Amino acid sequence: MSAVRGRRRIPPVAFGETRAPEIPAPSLARRLRAWPRDLLKQALHEILRRLPVGFAPRLGRLLAPLVQRMNGSRIFARRIAWNLDRLHAAGPLSGTAHAEALARWWKGAGAVFAEYATLERLGAAGRLEIDDPEGSIAALPRDGPAVFACVHLGPFELCFETILNRLGREAVGTWQPEPSNASNAILARLRARYGIFAFPPGQRSARHLHRLVVTEGFDAILFVDEVRDRQVHLPAFGRDLPARGNAVTAVKLALKTGAPLVPVHVLRTGTAQYRFVVGAPLVFDREGLESLAVSGGVVALDRYFDPLVRAHVEQWYMLPELRLPGFVARPPGDAAAQ
Repeated sequence: MSAVRGRRRIPPVAFGETRAPEIPAPSLARRLRAWPRDLLKQALHEILRRLPVGFAPRLGRLLAPLVQRMNGSRIFARRIAWNLDRLHAAGPLSGTAHAEALARWWKGAGAVFAEYATLERLGAAGRLEIDDPEGSIAALPRDGPAVFACVHLGPFELCFETILNRLGREAVGTWQPEPSNASNAILARLRARYGIFAFPPGQRSARHLHRLVVTEGFDAILFVDEVRDRQVHLPAFGRDLPARGNAVTAVKLALKTGAPLVPVHVLRTGTAQYRFVVGAPLVFDREGLESLAVSGGVVALDRYFDPLVRAHVEQWYMLPELRLPGFVARPPGDAAAQ
């Protein structure tokens, strides 16, 4: 049976199962080069934790133009610019409009990094609005799980924290580790503070998720725009829909448990002001062959999140990981690209 803390169950799994595997440094020289940067990152996080909640996103936005200039010629930065123009609701953008939209994306990304330091304080500080126009929260099952599908809009970690602590749900999730031991350590400490059990990729994590949701009745929180095979597969933006990954897992869990499949997302509405939006449970045919039901659920996810991401693409963190057809990594004469 699950342990109980107050009126909320704690998943019967060691919290260490949620930690990212340690990334081995390939050489002593690279470890020495990374050490000052990692130390600065962790020190800055601890300082921002102790400052007013509005300071962190302002600092992230302030530093963003410098980071943008430092990376402007790199392939991932050019991919951001290319994807932004093709997905933007007002696109194709003029030169000035494109530059302004691109600057807003970088400032938002900078704020995301800084906001990790204040995340668990935002609700208590009155900075988080919960928007539930369809009354979906009141209709969530009390004696069984719900499956929440999210995308990386705004300070997306708030999906975890809000569902767990503002909605009062018993929930577990999955996450993709960062390519930095220091960043992963920061995330582990953050999640230990506010209480989410989110598991990294792997078969053991998949077994934990299945048992906790299907057998124990915990909610699932899954980001359906995750990176897999160096690519974001959903929203599909006209490409083939994924046959595996988090979107498929979310639908299968909903089918297995009879749980509602509830789309949620976060938007930044001002400096240190946020809105958590709960959509109506997605409707798709759950009867008949499982393969058709799964496909129908993935179609429903894509239909919901495609226009949403396009409408708020300047807040979509996954632009550098999206590989749409037609992007040229190294234009002719661009030998300096990395």
